[in-house]
Amino acid sequence: MAENQDGQERTEEASAKKLADARKKGQVPRSKELATMMVTMAGALMLIVSGSYVAEQMQGVMRGSLSPDFLLSDAERLPGQFFALLVNGLMSIWPLMLATLAAAIIANVVLGGWTFNLSFKFERLDPIKGVAKLFSVRSLGELFKSIAKMSFIGLAAFFLLEGMANDILGLGLEDPKEAIVNSSALLVWFFLIVSLPLVVIAAIDVPWQMWNHKKELRMTRQEVRDEHKESDGRPEVKAKLREMQQAAARRRMMEKVPTADVVITNPTHFAVALRYDEARSKAPVLVAKGADQIAARIRELASDNAVTIVESPRLARAIFASVELDDEIPAGLYLAVAQILTYVYQLRSWQAVGGDYPEAPEPDVDDIYLKDLL
Repeated sequence: MAENQDGQERTEEASAKKLADARKKGQVPRSKELATMMVTMAGALMLIVSGSYVAEQMQGVMRGSLSPDFLLSDAERLPGQFFALLVNGLMSIWPLMLATLAAAIIANVVLGGWTFNLSFKFERLDPIKGVAKLFSVRSLGELFKSIAKMSFIGLAAFFLLEGMANDILGLGLEDPKEAIVNSSALLVWFFLIVSLPLVVIAAIDVPWQMWNHKKELRMTRQEVRDEHKESDGRPEVKAKLREMQQAAARRRMMEKVPTADVVITNPTHFAVALRYDEARSKAPVLVAKGADQIAARIRELASDNAVTIVESPRLARAIFASVELDDEIPAGLYLAVAQILTYVYQLRSWQAVGGDYPEAPEPDVDDIYLKDLL
């Protein structure tokens, strides 16, 4: 089990913060075997698909380089002709170059994602550490992979050559032009089939690289505790979290104001919003409360949503001091709140059918009960 300098075992999985920090430093899982396999297979497949085009273009390049006009040209024209041949040569193999470049990029992105890091560490030049790495577990693993890769490819090449022996020997009996075409086809298929063992090696190496990457980033329990303390224990972080929580709570509270039956005010310093649903609660429930600016916002929302606003300073202060959000009002305030709700229902009836305008009540709030609260 891996240990740190303090001797503690690294038994904990890497946290999201450590993974993100490692990614910023370029520490992501990579598999050279996957890249080698994808580049090789992409090159072989592209030769099969566009081999005739590449052969025709290369034939033109060879014809131009061996023409009398090129061989007998003067010194002034020679650089330009060399450059033209170089450009034509590169253009003739552009499908192969494009396919291998795309395969190399995809092979690195698909495993560890896209990273770009230009940092340079001078400790990498330390010869002592370099020698130590030669005898590390990682180096032994790379040595084993290299031996396995050469063994697989060697065996595949041996059996493939043995199977193609008659076709290869038959090339000497064919017309030169036909022999060139057939030998090119044999070479491409040989290249593809010999590359197949790389698929097996990559299939083994990719999971191992991912496991090894996670293993190297494991943390001790003390590191996990220190990270939590650093992220959650800092005063500014806690203050920011509290601020975000309070803002979210206020937002949820304000969303309930339009559902209230009545808003009782101080009239300016306090505001409380009550909702009464006989099917869900035995008594009215406090859905919002606030002082000063929050109280003003509650009154504003109530006005915008046609919620009745009643001024009752003593009752507003009593409810504000004694009731928490989403709690039912205490029994000592039942009578006073009932008087307010009766007025609200009478006001709704007057708005619907007319008649005598109801008078706003003066709720009976027990002085002793109010004194105990405030």
